[in-house]
Amino acid sequence: MIGKKLYKNNADDMAHYTDTAIWCNANNAHIEDKGLYYEVCENNIPKPTTDEKIAQLDADYTAQKQELVNEYTDALIHGDTDAQEIVKQEMTALDKWYDEEYRKIEEEAEGE
Repeated sequence: MIGKKLYKNNADDMAHYTDTAIWCNANNAHIEDKGLYYEVCENNIPKPTTDEKIAQLDADYTAQKQELVNEYTDALIHGDTDAQEIVKQEMTALDKWYDEEYRKIEEEAEGE
């Protein structure tokens, strides 16, 4: 349906406007006013920049790290050495995940 034109002076076309709008909402598209007619166009979703991807990764990492810090502090206060060890392992896994994701973003940027 992308590219479909609904002419404003055509009653049959205008009768399908609502159905077309519903289709657009379900199929990543929209209706643009082209003057004498409306045209169904695909939504263009901008790709995040490398800096935006890194900023999001940093935010995710920081939030997850803070959760682990809170868990570790709680375990430390309660003298729960088993829980402390588990949190240490989770922090190591989080650091590894961050490094891998950062590398993927860099490699993707180099390939562009």
